[in-house]
Amino acid sequence: MKLFTAQLQDVKKILPLYLGYRAFYQVPESAEKAEKFLTDRITNHESVIYFVEKDGVPVGFTQLYPLFCSLEMKRIWLLYDLYVAPEARKSGVAQQLIARADQLAKETDSAFIMLSTATDNVKAQALYEKEGYVKDTQFFVYNKMLG
Repeated sequence: MKLFTAQLQDVKKILPLYLGYRAFYQVPESAEKAEKFLTDRITNHESVIYFVEKDGVPVGFTQLYPLFCSLEMKRIWLLYDLYVAPEARKSGVAQQLIARADQLAKETDSAFIMLSTATDNVKAQALYEKEGYVKDTQFFVYNKMLG
């Protein structure tokens, strides 16, 4: 397995993974909009996307967004997307992607990586905790949907 940082020419390669991720969360599929979204993030340097290939086929990806922490006065990373194709699960792909995200945070002298996952996604929760991520019990997260 090989890990890569996604470039513009990789968008079509990783698009099926991104669509699979969206389907996992039961979000309506729109390949055209999804491709534009990924293209815009890479073009505008608004996220970092890593993907893993096995035998030349992309089998997993993660996307991180840069943020800042006013209290720590440092960069932080939001690990927003992490998805492994069903046929590649339990083969170390997710761990490889998480390790690369952790490395990015260290390379950029960041305070921490934050992420969230569905409350019923216990497999992901177990993986994150195994990899050293700690569930926040001090703060609530609020969202205001705008459309």
